[in-house]
Amino acid sequence: MKLLAGGELTILLLLTTLLHFAPIAQVASAQIRNVDQTQVISIPRGRPAFIDGKVSPKEWDDSRRLEITIGPNWKIPVRFKHDDKNMYFLFERVTNNGERLFPELFFDAHDQKDLQWKKGYWWFHVSANLCESEGAPNIYRRDGVFKCAHHKSGWDANNPPASSDIIEIRISFDKIGRKLADQMRIGFAAAVTNATGDEKQVWHFWPPNAAVGSPRTWRTAVLE
Repeated sequence: MKLLAGGELTILLLLTTLLHFAPIAQVASAQIRNVDQTQVISIPRGRPAFIDGKVSPKEWDDSRRLEITIGPNWKIPVRFKHDDKNMYFLFERVTNNGERLFPELFFDAHDQKDLQWKKGYWWFHVSANLCESEGAPNIYRRDGVFKCAHHKSGWDANNPPASSDIIEIRISFDKIGRKLADQMRIGFAAAVTNATGDEKQVWHFWPPNAAVGSPRTWRTAVLE
C-alpha cells in the first residue's frame, strides 16, 4: 500500500472534512432562508382605496392577503397595500353566526422588536369609534376621559352598521412618524378582538403567535 506524502495527506483530510460538513451547511442555509420567508412580509404598492366599507371592482386587486384564523369554519381575510402617503387595510367576514369581532392593527414604527411597549409602538382599534394609542395598547380612556372618536387625525376607517362585515382602514405614514422610503421596514401585526374590555377579552392574531404585550412577536413588513 502506497503511503501518502504529508502534503497529499493534508489535502485528503481537508476534502474529507468539507464533504462531511457540506450537507450540514446546506441545511443551515435552508433554515435561514425559511426563517426569512416566514418572518418578513411585503406590503405592495397600489392604488388608493376609498374608505367606505364597500369593495369596488378592482379596488383591492393590487393588494396582498393574509388570514386570521378564528376557528375551523371562520377565517378573516385581511388585504393590505400602500401608496406614497398611506397604508390601506381591508378586513372581511368579521361577523359569523351573530358574533362580531373588531379589527386592530399594531405597528412598530422602526422595527425595533423590543420586548415591551414604548414610544414608536402604535395600537389602532376600529369599532363604533376609532381608538388609538402610542406607547401602550388598549387605551380607551385616560385620566377618566374617553379617548376614542368617530374621526381621528392621520387615519380613517368605516364604522360599520350591524349588517356590514367589511372594514376598510387607511393609516398615514405621518401618523406613525415615518416617511416612506425604498424598502422601508416596520414591525406589523393584525388582529381581531371581541373588545369586551375585561378578563373575557380575547384576540386572534396574525401572525398566530403574536401577543398584544410583546412587540418582538410581531412580523417585519417591507414596503415595496
